[in-house]
Amino acid sequence: MRYFIIVISFFIAACNDNTQTSQTVLVDSSQVNLIDMTKNVWVDKLNQRDYPLPDSIGGKPVSFYLDNPKVSSIAKLLYQGQFRPIDNDSTTKLLSYVTTDDSTVRPFYRWCLDFTIQISDGALAEYPGEPALKYATKFPKEFFIYMDKEKSGQRYKQWTEIIAYSGLDNYEEKSDKIQKQITTKMFDNCESCNDSLRQRIDKFAKDITDAIKLQD
Repeated sequence: MRYFIIVISFFIAACNDNTQTSQTVLVDSSQVNLIDMTKNVWVDKLNQRDYPLPDSIGGKPVSFYLDNPKVSSIAKLLYQGQFRPIDNDSTTKLLSYVTTDDSTVRPFYRWCLDFTIQISDGALAEYPGEPALKYATKFPKEFFIYMDKEKSGQRYKQWTEIIAYSGLDNYEEKSDKIQKQITTKMFDNCESCNDSLRQRIDKFAKDITDAIKLQD
C-alpha cells in the first residue's frame, strides 16, 4: 500500500494542560482519492453519497476553525476534502480530539466525529463509538444540546446506534449494569443537572442497551 507523509501539528490536551506536540502521520493516499469537493459539498467516492458542508459550526464561521492554529491539521483536512476517515490510526487520532477541554475548538472536533458517524459503514464503524460515548459522558449537557439541534432525531439515533455497536468495552455485562455505568459517569459530570436532564440521561443509557439487543 502506498503512503505519503503529511506532517501535521497536533494539539493534544493532556489532563488540563493544552500542550502542542508535532507528529508525523502516515496517510493512505487513497484517502484523498476517495473524495471530491464540489461547491462546498463533500463527495464520497466510496459510498457514492454527497454531504453538504456547513458554513458555520458551533455559532462560528468555519473559517474561525480553519484559520485557528489551535485546531489540528487533520481535522482541517477532513473538512477540506483532503482526508477521508478509514480504519486506521489517523482516524483514531482525529476522533480522540472531541473530548478536548478547549471549548472554543471542541465544536469543530465534534463536527468531525458526527461527520464520521454519518459516513461510517463496514470497518470504519468500529471507530466512532468509543469517542462518541466519551464525549457524551464527559459533557452531558453539551451533548443533549447538540442532539436537540437536529430536530428529526436522526442524529440521536445514529449516535446511539454507533455507541451500541462500537463504544463499549463491557458488552458481556447485563443491560442494567451497562446502563448504570453510563448514567453514573454522566451524573458525575452533571452535578447541576435538573430532574428533566437526569431523566434524559437514564433514557439515553437505556436506548444504548436496547440498540445492543437489536444488533445481537
